[in-house]
Amino acid sequence: MLFSRFKQKKLKMIWEVQKNGRVSHLVGTAHFFPYSFRNSLQRYLENARVVMFEGPLDEANMARVREAGIDTENSYHIFNELDDKTITGITSALVPECQARHSSYLVTFCKTEPRDIVFEMIKGMQPWLAFFTLWSAFLKRRGWKYSVDLEGYQLATELGKKIVFLETIEEQINVLQNISHDNIIFFLNQVDRWKVFAREYIECYLDGDLEKLKFTRVRFPSRHPAVINERDKIFHQRMRAELEQGQVLAFLGAPHLKGMSRLLIADGYQVQGPWLPPL
Repeated sequence: MLFSRFKQKKLKMIWEVQKNGRVSHLVGTAHFFPYSFRNSLQRYLENARVVMFEGPLDEANMARVREAGIDTENSYHIFNELDDKTITGITSALVPECQARHSSYLVTFCKTEPRDIVFEMIKGMQPWLAFFTLWSAFLKRRGWKYSVDLEGYQLATELGKKIVFLETIEEQINVLQNISHDNIIFFLNQVDRWKVFAREYIECYLDGDLEKLKFTRVRFPSRHPAVINERDKIFHQRMRAELEQGQVLAFLGAPHLKGMSRLLIADGYQVQGPWLPPL
């Protein structure tokens, strides 16, 4: 119980939008995070009439995403595009060192070369799925076991709230498949900076500092106009009718909040947040 409370944090990455006395909230989500926001989310969810998410979050649809990123007939492997130093760095970040281990289990485990373990982990994957698999494995090893989106979805389901998805799973898969290949390779080549990037992200997110989050030093592959700006317009159009009625709680990736704020202000909404950037 004490450990659970220790892992709880107050959610600051949330914006209030208001028009004609009708209030809704936008939650800037982190798809992976080392802390839970369950208590904060529950308070907002209890007052929500409808809860929105970018796309489906159930296991069946997540399995469809994974299936879309695997092609076992293709000989492509993302390691073929990385130099030896980068592959070694990724391997070290994901696979525990086997030296100075004495249990029989670990001795057996360590007979397999760490590089081979990572190679097999992403074998047959398209670049976007390989990237997310490596990055999420790195985060999970560092205790990032929570997801703001998933936590919100589970709570909304428990509370029996009306849930609306702003994209179909097919649309989401299409977005993933069009993530910049160059950005993926660039990010993987920065593996020696992943720890710094993760630490900076935690600080920015916990502060609700959207502007500082935008300028983190490592270029993240999905922070691209095709992934952010174009989808802002789609989300905006699909949210408008519900927002006019108020009591909406919308979960959107944190990088979407600036564009969404701009579009809503143009619609006549007042937007308030802890770190509202210049629009």
